[in-house]
Amino acid sequence: MNRNSKHLREGSEMRTQIMIGLIVAILVLVDAMALVGLVVWLGSVGLVVGIACMLLLVVFYLFVVKPWHLRWGATEAEVAMTMPGDDLLPDAKAATRAITINATPEAVWPWLVQLGYGKAGWYSYDWIDNDFQPSARQIIPEFQRLEVGDSILMMPSMGFEVRAIDQPRAIVSMLQDGSTSWCLGLYPTGDGATRLVSRWRPNFDITPGTLFMIALSEPGTFVMEQKMLRNIRNRVEKNRQAAS
Repeated sequence: MNRNSKHLREGSEMRTQIMIGLIVAILVLVDAMALVGLVVWLGSVGLVVGIACMLLLVVFYLFVVKPWHLRWGATEAEVAMTMPGDDLLPDAKAATRAITINATPEAVWPWLVQLGYGKAGWYSYDWIDNDFQPSARQIIPEFQRLEVGDSILMMPSMGFEVRAIDQPRAIVSMLQDGSTSWCLGLYPTGDGATRLVSRWRPNFDITPGTLFMIALSEPGTFVMEQKMLRNIRNRVEKNRQAAS
């Protein structure tokens, strides 16, 4: 890698990290300002009310929001079924999310193959995960070759290593640090449509640091992934309509 390419990659990664840091800082600042406002308004009672509200929000997230987003769009059968790659981290708890695409698996497959930073992007919020570069809206021929051992990058120095490919059915990958497996599976519905099912299996050692990271990454991953699934569906169906 030449020096200019290295600087570009480092700059891109730094911008991504800064953007994520800003989002976290804004959320923390909003919470702090709300708590200070309650204290100014109600005095010491406001502090108690603020802490109680935060605890209620945590409980609401853990028992209502989290169970919902960990299986967003997925049926009972999809949540329960075995998917390729489940054996990589068999003891990890899974998040299974899915969406229906009005196209065959063969039509969806090329959009998955070119997924990733430095390729077609993530089809999500590009100002967060693709260095402000718009994700592709068409099939890119030079990114249609994906093999076991290749990387699906989230940023220049971080991403997933492809562990198995079953064209046009599934792509199985593992985060480079070995902490999370990920499978994107395509399942025909029998009426010309396809269910795109995404399964994550994170397995972190529980420490104060990882608990904080999980608290941020769990809802953040959902926000990004639901956008990705919707955009893949929209791109596939729009290109199918244009072709027909």
